[in-house]
Amino acid sequence: RKFVEKYLALLPINKESNVAIDLTKKLLLTSANTPSGEGENNLFTIRIKKLLELGDLENTKLLIDSLSDYEKNEEIQKIEIEINLSFNNFDLVCSSIDEKIKKYKSDIYWKKIQIFCQILNDEIHKANLGLSLIKEHENFNDDIFLNIVDSLIYKEEIDISQYADIDLLNLTMTRIGKIILPDDLSFPNDPLFLSMLYRMPNVPIETRIRALEQSQKLISIPEDIIQEMYNSYEIKENETKFSLDSDFPDLGPATQAILYQRAIKEDSNENKAKIIKQAFNLAQENKNYSLIVQLNLETILEIKPSKTLLWFANTASKALFYSNELEVAFEWYELLIKYKDNNIDLFIDFMEIWPIAEIYKLYEKDFQNNTEFNISQEEIVKSINKFELQNEKLNFNTQGFYFLETFGIKINPSIWLATLEENQDNSLIMPNSSIISLIDFATKNNRVGEAVLLILIATDGNELNKLNPFFLQKIIKSLDRVGLGGKVKDLIIETLI
Repeated sequence: RKFVEKYLALLPINKESNVAIDLTKKLLLTSANTPSGEGENNLFTIRIKKLLELGDLENTKLLIDSLSDYEKNEEIQKIEIEINLSFNNFDLVCSSIDEKIKKYKSDIYWKKIQIFCQILNDEIHKANLGLSLIKEHENFNDDIFLNIVDSLIYKEEIDISQYADIDLLNLTMTRIGKIILPDDLSFPNDPLFLSMLYRMPNVPIETRIRALEQSQKLISIPEDIIQEMYNSYEIKENETKFSLDSDFPDLGPATQAILYQRAIKEDSNENKAKIIKQAFNLAQENKNYSLIVQLNLETILEIKPSKTLLWFANTASKALFYSNELEVAFEWYELLIKYKDNNIDLFIDFMEIWPIAEIYKLYEKDFQNNTEFNISQEEIVKSINKFELQNEKLNFNTQGFYFLETFGIKINPSIWLATLEENQDNSLIMPNSSIISLIDFATKNNRVGEAVLLILIATDGNELNKLNPFFLQKIIKSLDRVGLGGKVKDLIIETLI
């Protein structure tokens, strides 16, 4: 138990990787029995706080609900209140607030919640009395709370823009009072806050989009809600007057909404492709690729693969492989196979997709025996030799080759040699030998939870493509050995795309 408590508390919440997020949820929600001993409630608290950091509000609430009232310490009760605030479950927020006030007299947090509930119940005299008492408390310094409460009671307009920070309770009260928040509102990277903010009608659409893009890996959002959000932005006339063939302008927080709407309206497939390529490049920079691909998927599927769009084949096939739209993804890939020798750029585009396509062929039987998608390593070496004779620089990502070798597909040495000078990236992260040995020990002894926990600690919150490929090979073999081989393909595709 001491091992579990110590290392679970140290577990970094990886908000950069969908695979790491999923593995962390599996670990925290495991039905396996945890070691018995002292500190059982402490272990529950750790799991609840970690789930909350992940933005898994539903399961956090379920875990809290599994505890009796006696087992819920003050910290867990505060988390429960905040979740109910975020879900607009105000009846649950207010149901036992008087008891909490009696129990936790010294904490003004509960007094603020009580005043909030009194205003909701139109108990204005009680709220005013509570306000007069709270102002005298030596630890009270929440001016924004006082101003919002005054606005709710006396129906006065206030200027929220003067405040740098706003917490969840204050945010909730602005929604009730329909207080308009500023465009440049700063907000924390807190799933509870973000999940409320993007749904609030009193918040400018640019701010809601920012919240959505910031939270997209942590909060599960239906596709129709995503499209509705990006469609609700009203594009100004000057925001559509930019060239698709020159440097891309900064259009502010609503950039993706503008690109999304303009791509839909374009009649030309070439223009649609240019817009989507810009959108995906920006999404990679802002680390919200999965959200923006999901948003634009219908438009991508409208664009038919053609020789005139060869420059778009790499972008399209990556997004379609990522979205599991395999039939169309392989159609774009087939274009790259056919024209890969036309120029160095197309060859590099092909080499980025080749390992991705080969991985999918290993998993998807429908594409394994299709000769149209088969290309031998000898043919690739011929292309490499051709471009080397032309003194072209061959600089393509080799991470996919390590993954193929994990599946027993040996890469021709000439392919490795082609990028030897260009691929000396010493910044890739390799954990220390001690934690790798611990992962080996846990894996060999089929300690599933322990192996996953150590892998997540070793990744240390980093994107998967920042990790040394030899360590990624170790992760793949460990996951497969402890019965989590189903996550291997997801890990590979996330790393490569």
